[in-house]
Amino acid sequence: MAYIHIYGGFGEIGGNKIFISSRDGAIFLDFGLNLKKKREYSLGYGVERTSRILKNYLLINLLPNIRGIYRSDLSEEIEIKHSEKVDVDACIISHAHLDHYGLVGFLESNVKIAVSKSMKALIEHSIETSGRTGVEGEVFNYRDKKLEEESRKHKSKRHAKHVERPIVIFEERRKIPNIPVHIEPHPVDHSIPASFGFIIEVDGVSIAYTGDIRLHGVVHHYTESFIEKARDVEYLIVEGTRIEDSGSFSEEDVKQSMMKEIQKKSGKFVAVLTSSLDIDRVRTTIEVAEECGRTVILSPRIFHLISTLKSVESRVKIPEITYAKVYFEKRSIIDGGYFLDSSHYRSWLKKLYKQLADKDMLVKSEEVKRCQEKYLMIFTGPQYLYEFIDIEPSPGSLLIISTSEPHDEEQEIEWEKAENWINLLRLDSRWIHSSGHANREDLLEIIKKINPKNLVPVHTENPREYVKLAEKENLKCRILLTERINLE
Repeated sequence: MAYIHIYGGFGEIGGNKIFISSRDGAIFLDFGLNLKKKREYSLGYGVERTSRILKNYLLINLLPNIRGIYRSDLSEEIEIKHSEKVDVDACIISHAHLDHYGLVGFLESNVKIAVSKSMKALIEHSIETSGRTGVEGEVFNYRDKKLEEESRKHKSKRHAKHVERPIVIFEERRKIPNIPVHIEPHPVDHSIPASFGFIIEVDGVSIAYTGDIRLHGVVHHYTESFIEKARDVEYLIVEGTRIEDSGSFSEEDVKQSMMKEIQKKSGKFVAVLTSSLDIDRVRTTIEVAEECGRTVILSPRIFHLISTLKSVESRVKIPEITYAKVYFEKRSIIDGGYFLDSSHYRSWLKKLYKQLADKDMLVKSEEVKRCQEKYLMIFTGPQYLYEFIDIEPSPGSLLIISTSEPHDEEQEIEWEKAENWINLLRLDSRWIHSSGHANREDLLEIIKKINPKNLVPVHTENPREYVKLAEKENLKCRILLTERINLE
């Protein structure tokens, strides 16, 4: 009998791992990393040892207790007791956020990884620019760890086996090729481009999976089209990140709020903290800067993302950066901090700066310091506040935080450190953000329009809220609050 088993994402936000088995084959929809759970068990600041990472992740249930799906080169002996054995043909990724693909590196090398062209570029960009190392960064290829150690033990000149995973590139609204299960990807609106929901047919049963979804973003028409295609499915696997939240703030609201705050800061430096993967927010911020008469300064990571998407001829609407500058980070000890052959410049960053050296695009902290009122900087990650030490923003300069707020105790502690720097630098800060997830009312609208027979909540810490709302909102579908569902 065909069935769905939710190995990750049930009663938790992130870490989606949705297994679908049928007569024709078996797939995972996403194989994500639960970032909250990882933080709860992480000790120290080093990278987890390769020899024990698989065992540890199984122990703390970051990885499901299944036999037959994991790489054999990560440990000499891993005995997975009291578990079922499954065969997986493919893992289909909904979008390039870690909580949806971050544990793909653990899967056996014969499991096909299905992504869109743009999604693959986004993942490769993230791995290269974040410095993510180890198994979690080995999404599309890896070096066989066991053979690598064997060659060193025997002082062999033979290099360790380089393993290229089988990659399936899918196109929107077309059946994914070379996958035994019938599955169609449909673009949806989320806070990262190349996000998809899926419509699946297994053993005569129809299933829709929303991935992460919203109705209030720039490409909300994608979600509306997905809803039409998914109408009357028998099973709807729906995210519920904000099932208890009615707040509504659109991308246009973000733009107008930014404009209002920046116009108050004539003569002051302005910076915006956002995600390097949120192309819509980057585009919005660039438009705001231009309308306010300021020159945009992009962090190198944002520029790298835009360049990467251009290089693969992505269909994603890429921001116009003809007149933008790229911030030149000080990383060396000599030459005023700009010696590019210093080991402190990582290879991708060194390459990017050398390519831009003759194009009048790089701007240094000394120039920004002299003409603070001229610029608006877009950067990624709170650690970029360190760059402001060299810029020396005048008191009362504006920092707009345009990312999601901390949602657990550890994130709050980390953000308190950022606030210490904000206060030390005498910056005025404003939180202006539009969520990547649908609120309660929009989730209910999606469900009512699709009209499924059965509803399977995932990516929420309170799936029972759907049961309460079903009674109040007269939802006609069954709410299934279980990890394993036999498809009938």
